[in-house]
Amino acid sequence: MKHTPGSAAPSFAASNERRRLAQRVADAHRGIDDSTLLSFVSGSVVDGLADERSDVDISIAMTELPERALLEQACQAAGASPWILTSGDLMQQQLLAAMLIDGIEVQLTYVSHDLLQQQIDELVLRHNPDTPLHQLADALLKAEPLFGERRLRALQVQLSPFPAPLALAMARHFSAPPTPWKVMAQIVERDAPLWCRDLQVQACYRLLGLMSAVNGRYYSRLQNKRLHQLAGSFELAPPSLADRIESLLAAPPPAAAAALHALEGDVLLLLAQRFPELELDALHQRRAQFTAG
Repeated sequence: MKHTPGSAAPSFAASNERRRLAQRVADAHRGIDDSTLLSFVSGSVVDGLADERSDVDISIAMTELPERALLEQACQAAGASPWILTSGDLMQQQLLAAMLIDGIEVQLTYVSHDLLQQQIDELVLRHNPDTPLHQLADALLKAEPLFGERRLRALQVQLSPFPAPLALAMARHFSAPPTPWKVMAQIVERDAPLWCRDLQVQACYRLLGLMSAVNGRYYSRLQNKRLHQLAGSFELAPPSLADRIESLLAAPPPAAAAALHALEGDVLLLLAQRFPELELDALHQRRAQFTAG
């Protein structure tokens, strides 16, 4: 696992402290609707990547969410500060509340079981290739139960194995907007470093989406905050994928474009092997419009 110089290192102590805190929050919600209560912790805590700066991601699901005052009381019983940030709407059966407990930020998502099921269906039935719900699916698969273990396991069964139609939909989606190699070749030597870098960043996002499709992994851009962990989870990938992305994004525009062109070629080779039904001729024709150096 690679760390940025000066960053805090993950520790068992930080993860365990946050697990205990998450359990305290879940326990404080007991008595509201125990018959349908599901609570789990996800994110860096369960990934073993929590450090002294990490927040705690907790989710609580019930058949129907109660009034805000009741939820705030439960949080206060766990030692929380007043909510410092909210997003969503209880009337729409989903709300994110941020708070501090023992100086640690807690992000608590409340959601109804019906809405949570609709969100899962968006992936496993409707095969949406590009939505933040991929982050939810990834979190659910890795989550640790705090209450309602059987309910959590039932959701995980729906998400695994990875739906083959979703993988194909992702492959088509992330290969549809081609890298504009003709434009890239024209601007790498001009006074357009910001534009050039933006094209390269967007291309890297698409390549990671394609590799997620090849490997049957839920993918959203939020997962790029831990690039080496994401790339390391791929069974099939170009050699040194994360290092190559980091290197090209730090290189001058001409060298970065050449490195990106080579990396894209490696990714397209794996893509064609995994999805022979994909039509990739147009992508290769565009690639021919770029000549390195």
